[in-house]
Amino acid sequence: MGNRHSFTTEDLLKSHMTDFERHIIASALQRTGGNQAAAARQLGTTRRILKYRIRKYGIDVSQFRNQKKRLE
Repeated sequence: MGNRHSFTTEDLLKSHMTDFERHIIASALQRTGGNQAAAARQLGTTRRILKYRIRKYGIDVSQFRNQKKRLE
C-alpha cells in the first residue's frame, strides 16, 4: 500500500518558495496601495515580471487599492 500523498523535499521547498513569493508580492502591493509599478520597484523587478507573477499566483490586485499601509 503506497502513500499517494508522499512529497519529496524538493516538492516541499517549491511549495514554501511559492507561498513566500506570493506573500512578498502581496505585501509590496499592500504597501503601495495596489500600484504595480511602485511594487515592482520595491521588489527590484520589472512591472512586466511582476504582472506575470500576479497572474501566475492569482493575486487580486483590486483588494490592495486604496489600502496603502504606512511603514512604521
